[in-house]
Amino acid sequence: MYKNNPKIKICGIKEIRTAKLLVDLEVDFVGLNFINNSSRYLNEKNAKHISDYIDDYRKSKKSQIQKVGLFLNEKIEKLNHLTKIYNLDFVQLCGNEDIEYISMVEKPVIKVVHIKKKMNFDELKNNIKSFFSVSKYIILDTFSKSSAGGTGETFDWSEYKKLFNKNIFIAGGLNPDNIKDFSNSYLPWAIDVSSGVESNKEKDPEKINLFIKNSKIH
Repeated sequence: MYKNNPKIKICGIKEIRTAKLLVDLEVDFVGLNFINNSSRYLNEKNAKHISDYIDDYRKSKKSQIQKVGLFLNEKIEKLNHLTKIYNLDFVQLCGNEDIEYISMVEKPVIKVVHIKKKMNFDELKNNIKSFFSVSKYIILDTFSKSSAGGTGETFDWSEYKKLFNKNIFIAGGLNPDNIKDFSNSYLPWAIDVSSGVESNKEKDPEKINLFIKNSKIH
């Protein structure tokens, strides 16, 4: 099991000030949302503005932060086009994209695997193994009928803890209040948060700082 502090990914940023904060705090990954029906969706103008800012600022700070674009069942031609426009480092696939689709993505892929209640462990393990054949990383997130992520709902961590290995992000319901116990109990390789560091559906600098502080493994 990975025993160092987990890598941190914060998704759904919509403002320059938040992008600057994440670079300053040495967060590992920043997520830009290109899913049309999401409350965190970035239109073309805002996405370009934020993406260009991150490129310039991370260069000036010699930051290693990586830009991740979130997509849901997008047409492959459009997806690959947008990865170039926004100079994305990774593509996060949040829908039911299959192996064939993923193999056509021109950037390294982070594939989201949604966990349903009482999901068969071996089936889930095999799905992860299959996706790893064409993906750099995997995100385990809570299944929701109404949303592809950012619901603030957890899944049963204890039931699936044997899957919390290297190159796997854990998402779903993490926040500044529960991340300390989670990190120290499960020693995740990486963690992913969006709604858990928001107030009134906007990124909250205080919550972001506290989340990062509390994620350290003791």
